[in-house]
Amino acid sequence: MIDTLKSKFECIEDASLLNYNTYKLDTKCKLLMFPKDIYELEEMVYILGDSKYFIIGNGSNIILPDYYDGVIIKLKFLNNYSITDDNILNVDSGVMINKLALEISKLGYKGLEWASGIPGTIGGCIYNNAGCYGSEISDNLISVTILNDNRVYDLTKDELQFSYRNSLLKGSNKFIILKAKFQLEKGDSKELLELIKERTIKRKESQPLEYPSCGSVFRNPEGNIAGKLIDESNLKGKTVGGATISEKHANFIINKGNATPKDIISLIDIVKKTIKKNYNIDLILEQEIIK
Repeated sequence: MIDTLKSKFECIEDASLLNYNTYKLDTKCKLLMFPKDIYELEEMVYILGDSKYFIIGNGSNIILPDYYDGVIIKLKFLNNYSITDDNILNVDSGVMINKLALEISKLGYKGLEWASGIPGTIGGCIYNNAGCYGSEISDNLISVTILNDNRVYDLTKDELQFSYRNSLLKGSNKFIILKAKFQLEKGDSKELLELIKERTIKRKESQPLEYPSCGSVFRNPEGNIAGKLIDESNLKGKTVGGATISEKHANFIINKGNATPKDIISLIDIVKKTIKKNYNIDLILEQEIIK
């Protein structure tokens, strides 16, 4: 199967994933592939069948293993979007949402300006129902086009069963998001860009953006804030190997140099056990551990 894939598509054997995850973990996979379009992706998935594979966006919400004994598919070429006269945004799943949010805000469209600081792809954000500032990607979503079981079809917003940081798609790598459709509104570009600027400044002041990380590690428990609980438990600065709980934001684990997946997972376990002991709260991991 590997030989068949190599003969047909652009791919790298025993590929380094250092530049494909925002923790900057220096891990590897058996085969890294880059489908040039939806048709190549369909053929790849058909050949793979039940073999082990994983679809990667920007790697901004995942903790990779030391070695992924399978195929990783990076959708970097699914990167186009367009806006119709009735303010409908059609966008490929590989488009970075932060860049898209800035570009459409400059054009005077509102609906994704909240996402200007999220370093993820459209597909990854839909998969996780990403959100911030009281908004979620599902708010303005109309439908998605997915590849599943060798079929391409659409699912509406209601069919995707969105909830907090969750969707029907999560937990199954067999649902591959190809593109999405959003309803935008016309807005004032100057106001939108000013809002983005203000939030960017606040984010730089409150988050450790100078270090590799995957953003918030834990979901906020109902009626509470995960970062506050971690801070009050005196865990800021706690270090395992090359991974550290940020001094700037307690709900961030940062890679201060050569962190391994084991280092990060060990810190996660320490935090969960400490918060359970101190507050009898079971923190829910927002990031996904890939095995």
